[in-house]
Amino acid sequence: MTTAIQDDLQRAHTIFQNAATGMTITDPQGKVLCVNRAFTELTGYSAADIVGKTPAVLRSGRHSSEFYARMWLALRDEGRWQGEIWNRHKNGTVYPEWLSISAVHDDDGNVLHYVGVFTDISHIMAVQSQLRDLAYRDPVTRLPNRLLFRDRFEQAARRCLRDAGQFAVLMIEVSAQGATIGHDELIAAVAERLGANLRETDTLARAGECEFLALIEGVDGPRAASTTADQLLKALELPLQAGGSEIYLSASIGISLYPMDGLTMDDLLTAADAAMLQARARGRYTYRFYSAEMTAFANERATLERHLRQALADDALSLHFQPQFDAAGARITGMEALVRWTDPQLGTIPPERFVPIAEDCGLIHPLGEWVMRRAFKQYLAWAAEGTTPPTLSLNISARQLERFDFVDSVAKLLAETGMDARALEFEFRESVLSDVAYVVPALEALDRLGIRLSIDGFGTGFSPLGNLRTLPITKLNIDRSFVRRLGDGGDNDVIVRTVVGIARTLNLRVIAEGVETEDQANFLRELGCHEFQGHLYGRAVSAEDFRRCFRGQPA
Repeated sequence: MTTAIQDDLQRAHTIFQNAATGMTITDPQGKVLCVNRAFTELTGYSAADIVGKTPAVLRSGRHSSEFYARMWLALRDEGRWQGEIWNRHKNGTVYPEWLSISAVHDDDGNVLHYVGVFTDISHIMAVQSQLRDLAYRDPVTRLPNRLLFRDRFEQAARRCLRDAGQFAVLMIEVSAQGATIGHDELIAAVAERLGANLRETDTLARAGECEFLALIEGVDGPRAASTTADQLLKALELPLQAGGSEIYLSASIGISLYPMDGLTMDDLLTAADAAMLQARARGRYTYRFYSAEMTAFANERATLERHLRQALADDALSLHFQPQFDAAGARITGMEALVRWTDPQLGTIPPERFVPIAEDCGLIHPLGEWVMRRAFKQYLAWAAEGTTPPTLSLNISARQLERFDFVDSVAKLLAETGMDARALEFEFRESVLSDVAYVVPALEALDRLGIRLSIDGFGTGFSPLGNLRTLPITKLNIDRSFVRRLGDGGDNDVIVRTVVGIARTLNLRVIAEGVETEDQANFLRELGCHEFQGHLYGRAVSAEDFRRCFRGQPA
């Protein structure tokens, strides 16, 4: 070998070892022949660790087998590949690198070696991430800014267009009493308080010095949006600690709904801003919807919720009881406890108005417990007089069944009051069965306590009939909407006949609700309906009237 060739080889070796980029040379099968010092510095693997092995030991697990197949296909067809790849350091950390691989061929075109050259691009990607962060996030709160909010808005709009859904945009204006709202520590504290009262799926953004935006997906109209607004306002009523001081806030919220109030972000923000200005004019801790109709609905809801909370606190509700009779109309088979509410300012409010609000705002749990406790005590008082019907029926909602400790709370009330679970029947709407896997454990646990279960309003939902075979149900309740139209002919009579037939096949009892005429009773009696409930036999009355009217009736 000539001196010139030796000098060239020495220079090549020196350059190879001292290059700032990591370098590796493999044979045609991909086994490593040599690596340079930069390779060891960047990967943690020495030449002794890696020579004779393939670069597969560096794989991070972030890339699919298809990724590597495409890499080798490019090397075979084009003789080179380059791109971003994530590898794993010897210490276990995963890092990004920019890798370039070239094939070295002999004079006949056969692959002699593959040469890989790579650079750790962690720092570059960190800088890019910082730049994106500066572009899309508020520097004080780290919340999305208007630019990122617009991106989230457009994504939500596409989902709603696809699924025929809705979402709400909330414009939240916050001011502080005796403090400058622009103070960074205070702004950050407000953002944290707001974020803690939103879901992970919601987007909270800072829109201005003292303004925030919230994008609430999955709403079903004004009710869900007003619930969120209520939560945020109540959270902001509590004082904040900032700058060593206790600071009290004031807030106003404007609400717009997609697609009713607009289809673009600008339209929705304009509407929410207008509603927010209306809310501000009405005073602290107020929200308003953009449309007058929605504002009226939300105002009514907020008023009812506030008065209902007070009624529960003041024990101002009452129970009425409606008898259930056998098919002959001669013997009481049970009674249904029904909650009633007469507000001194609002007057009598029917359950169909205040129960859905209680479900939405979480009051259904204390309301349900109040009904159970009061009904159990009344039942036991009648039992002492010997006039108690054999079964006490109570309505339970899906929200109660969803609560993880609902069955435990029922068992606790039974123990506290001495109520016999075998004298109880819980009615739940058929819609509860839409998620059988979720409610089955609760229903089975109630059955183990000895409580009978019935489906209220059967025929109005869409639960699979197979559920009736697997669930511990003893009775089907024919909805009053079907009973009211009996005798009109058509599908209604067929539905009632079908419900009774299903019950007979599954050995379940059937009770018809809303029976008001003898013709209805005769029709149902001929079908084989077991029990009746309705004005024909007795209206829902107070506990005292129930005791007076039905004392002496055979039980």
